[in-house]
Amino acid sequence: MTTNFEKQALQYKYLWPENDTNDTEPQFDDEDIIDRRNGYHVLSFINRFLAVHGLTNLGSFHKLEWMICKYLPQDLYYRHEIEDWLRKNWGQKVYFY
Repeated sequence: MTTNFEKQALQYKYLWPENDTNDTEPQFDDEDIIDRRNGYHVLSFINRFLAVHGLTNLGSFHKLEWMICKYLPQDLYYRHEIEDWLRKNWGQKVYFY
């Protein structure tokens, strides 16, 4: 079962450019650049990551968003780099502030 969260689930503020909608089925490429300020990019990335890893609950969604917004190193911006970092750090003890 996959879950597809909508933008109301996001807890941080993002830009929602009119020319960059999430209406079509995106094609995913490891070399995609994820703009962490763009709500469409972040939402799509998180939903895809959850689906690939079999995670379906809102807690996992919020944890991913929090890790991306608060701890992901700024020099990581390609999809594959972000995915690798999240996989490596998912099990780390984290505290939500």
